[in-house]
Amino acid sequence: MAVNRTLTARRTWLTPILLLIGLAVALPAIYLTSTVDPQGHLKALPVALVVGDATVASGPSEAIAAAIEANAGDELSITRMNGDELDAAMEKDQVAGAVVIPTDLATSPVAVLTNAGDGGLNTALLLGNVTPLLHGISQQAGGFEITTGPYDVLPDNSGLGMSAFYYALVIVLLGFIGASLVSPLVDSALGFLPSEIGPLVERQPYTPVSRRATFLAKAAVLAGAAPIAALVVQLVAGLIGVSVTSPVTLWAFATAAIIAIGTSALAVLSIFGAGIGSLVNTLFFVAMAMVSSGGTVPLNATPGFFHWFSAIAPYRHVVDGTRSLFYFDGNLSAGLGSAWLTVLVGGTIGLLLGLVVTSLYGRVPAFSRQPR
Repeated sequence: MAVNRTLTARRTWLTPILLLIGLAVALPAIYLTSTVDPQGHLKALPVALVVGDATVASGPSEAIAAAIEANAGDELSITRMNGDELDAAMEKDQVAGAVVIPTDLATSPVAVLTNAGDGGLNTALLLGNVTPLLHGISQQAGGFEITTGPYDVLPDNSGLGMSAFYYALVIVLLGFIGASLVSPLVDSALGFLPSEIGPLVERQPYTPVSRRATFLAKAAVLAGAAPIAALVVQLVAGLIGVSVTSPVTLWAFATAAIIAIGTSALAVLSIFGAGIGSLVNTLFFVAMAMVSSGGTVPLNATPGFFHWFSAIAPYRHVVDGTRSLFYFDGNLSAGLGSAWLTVLVGGTIGLLLGLVVTSLYGRVPAFSRQPR
């Protein structure tokens, strides 16, 4: 009878039901808000504008360039460049594409060049906004030919510019899920939680270890596994045909990212506990981070809130780092430099946060982990 009363008690079923309903509200709100109308949210997509002979201040080419600047609207941010500046901007992943206007329109077409490394939706938005603009100007100018194509062809097995996004997803999930696995396993070894595998339940004698020492042990286990996990991911990707020009750098970056995300996720679990902590980790490291990563929908085509969140979301920076290594020859200015900085700073903050909170919890007798 006591068991039945416990199972039917409000505190047993109400909290998980409310949390599940809250998640059912949050997840579609996050994913759909950021993806259903990228064109409607598009603002200031960076596009380079190159006129074949920059020394010519007038003429048909300059007239077309001026018309593009005048009619681009809020959706596009047009920046004049010369050929060398365009090369540098593409190498650093600073523009979504370019419009190149030849000096002689009678012999050469106006070219729309896409930055294929930014992914398919970025290309679609660029072409969907630039091409109609050029066609309108062409009709007014008496007609000129327009061609489209990538500025630089992506390597084989690049998933149309999406392989970096999914590689980054694997890295983030290894850190996030790794923390969710390591935490209960270490707690089970200490006797704080029972260990359950199928129908088998095992309870170790409780070992009185402080919260801080437990957190450090979990972080050490995860850090020890991270370089091996990063290597395995790279080997599997290599078997599939995915390769980069700097495999050692990719392995080091993936290892650091797994450790940083995993340590931060362990800190969240230490602060909120396994139940609420897992929910917070899911929202922060996966749900919110994925839609603000710029990996599928360009940040310029998402609501403003996601622009702000992308600055602190680890996923965005892991995507930037892997994208630089996959498509931009590991150029630090193409996102890898800021990604390294964010991973190192974020991991340090996660470690310090976990140490501070677990130390403070350990000073309060009411917060003891001793089973009663």
